[in-house]
Amino acid sequence: MSRLILQSKPLFRSLVRLPTGRYTKIRPTYAFSTTTSWKGNNTTRQVTGECAHTTPNDPGLKKRKADMIEFLYQNHQRPVPTGKKDIVLTNCPHCIKIRKNSFAAYLDLAKSTYNCKTCGTRGSWQEYTRTLKKKLTSNQTEPQLISASNVFGSHHSQFSRPIEQVEAYPERLAQDTDVLEWLHTTYKIKPEVLRTYGVGLANYVDPDTRLREIQENKEVQESLCLTFPQTTLTYNPEAPEDESSPEGTFKLDTIRIKASSLDTPSETLAYDPPVPNRSISAGLFGYKTVTFESDSVIITRRELDAMAIFQETGIPSVSLPSSNYQLEESVLPLLERFSKLYVWLDDDVDGQLAADRFANKLGDSRCMIVSTRINSPHGPVNAHGALLEGEDLRSILGSARQIKHDEIMDFSDLREEVYSEIMNPEQTRGVQSKDLPGWNSLLKGHRSGELTILTGPTGSGKTTIISQLSLDYCQSGVPTLWGSFEILNKRLAKRMLYQYSGKDLSTAPQEIDAWANKFEQLPLYFLKFFSSTAIKDVLKACSHAVYAHDVRHIILDNLQFMLSQQGRSSLDRWELQDEAIAELRRFATQQDVHITLVVHPRKDIGEQLDINSVFGSAKVTQEADNVVIIQKPLKADGYRTLDVKKNRYDGTLGAMPYVFMKDSLKIRCLNDKETAKPKRISKPRYPKSTYPSAVNRADHAEYPLSTEEIAGQIY
Repeated sequence: MSRLILQSKPLFRSLVRLPTGRYTKIRPTYAFSTTTSWKGNNTTRQVTGECAHTTPNDPGLKKRKADMIEFLYQNHQRPVPTGKKDIVLTNCPHCIKIRKNSFAAYLDLAKSTYNCKTCGTRGSWQEYTRTLKKKLTSNQTEPQLISASNVFGSHHSQFSRPIEQVEAYPERLAQDTDVLEWLHTTYKIKPEVLRTYGVGLANYVDPDTRLREIQENKEVQESLCLTFPQTTLTYNPEAPEDESSPEGTFKLDTIRIKASSLDTPSETLAYDPPVPNRSISAGLFGYKTVTFESDSVIITRRELDAMAIFQETGIPSVSLPSSNYQLEESVLPLLERFSKLYVWLDDDVDGQLAADRFANKLGDSRCMIVSTRINSPHGPVNAHGALLEGEDLRSILGSARQIKHDEIMDFSDLREEVYSEIMNPEQTRGVQSKDLPGWNSLLKGHRSGELTILTGPTGSGKTTIISQLSLDYCQSGVPTLWGSFEILNKRLAKRMLYQYSGKDLSTAPQEIDAWANKFEQLPLYFLKFFSSTAIKDVLKACSHAVYAHDVRHIILDNLQFMLSQQGRSSLDRWELQDEAIAELRRFATQQDVHITLVVHPRKDIGEQLDINSVFGSAKVTQEADNVVIIQKPLKADGYRTLDVKKNRYDGTLGAMPYVFMKDSLKIRCLNDKETAKPKRISKPRYPKSTYPSAVNRADHAEYPLSTEEIAGQIY
């Protein structure tokens, strides 16, 4: 005989307000409580919605948990543990389009329910999966960009050696007492800190050495390197259930190794694998120091900075995946569970600007910005430098400041930035060009938040020049996005690879792989768009690149191809162009990125162009911060020049003469000696009365004979 008692009541309201302000209907969920008695054995089961909360002894519970996590991984959702048993944090399907603050859905693996702290939505696991699939299906066209490694079809996303060998790197360092002692003496990092971070020793090949030995037909030699593991959290379905350990079902996996020379550990020698595996979450060096009780973490730029801070403060510290100022979207899930984040980057203009961007991405309310110098004009720039100079890192950490509201500030908020610009004028000028030093004397540098217009006659080399400049800045650590609407990405990448190597690689095919491996390490991305594309779609993809990859330089080549066939009349096309320019200007300012826009001129009849020659209305040049024109020479023996017609930064105008080098597809700026024409030596003139005759002049070297006179003497 059995007895069944059924009670139900609604758990939450059926209308939920979304972040957009609209309301959505949510099916009411009921809690059912059943008590079943059979031969004296009592079992209680709680049911929420369509899924059951089973007892710990339920043999199907473990499989259901694994299936739920596998579904998240298959749909590129990266769950992370929260410190509570069976509760993971992941993206909310209702907030997924918002990006910022969308990683806020708490998923209960045991009860098969979720709730979002951002929009307040709650529901069952089935409702979560249906909504997520619907949102992902509607976003199938995103993102419309690829990285440099995708252009070359790279498959180097696996370790170059067995994972067991990779995991043995720390043990090799632990056994080498001489290296440990040398590291402690030179860099003041204690052996136990190196052990905690999993730093190891291994042999890797320097890419520059590889190229040199390939060119000299020598055998490639490996060198001893320090290895810094980048780790991430992955779900482990085989882990035993442990009530006292809520994190038992997640484990730390090493997904990438950064190798550096023993002499310069702050500089990257190689990555293993060379290209990050996009199918798994990106990792962070130092995540080994994070415990599930930790509510604070410190973000640094380099590995030595992270270890120095952890050694002196005991607070978990991590470093960025690369030395570039990039906090990619795939890393953010690892940082969502912390209530306080300290952003401790280099104390210079670029570092502090990057710190502000990171704080805005991670959430201003929980971020603190650390300045190593504490408003001093001198001193160490980073945390490891402060350790070497004997500074108190705890005191520096205590002076961290919080980001204020973006739209409200007073002079006290600007004082530090103004002070930094006064004391570091070379940094405020922007990134300097290494290929074209003459370019720096005109525009002073490459700065964020500006709009540059580049124009020139057809066939003058606009794409070639801007690809060289963008590659130059990209090599200096500026994440770059290329939008080529006129040339296919593979052809553009081939041109840039020639420029990167400085040679015609068709004459050295044995070097192609080595150069391509180096090229794909650059923070370089390409838009998939080609030919006519709506400006809103372009900016949508650019916005994704800025958020996901911290892109700082965007090149759009060119305006006419991008807007072609979008206007029904000439008047519509002009209005469309003005609207596009206004949108690009607004985007550059709000996102603090530099946009370089290639525009064709109005006329191409051989004469010199001026600022009024840019195609379109006056709005094109009015909105621009810089206007650069490629000028063809007026004479056969003249030089082409890059003519700066507008410079809003300091007003410097002028032209930079250059020559084109066919083998490397690059230009080289000419100096004053190269452009100076030799003076013509004129013959001496004498009065007719004193001018010697031809016969007398034959005996005097200072009076040269003419060709006719010499011929007359011979015959």
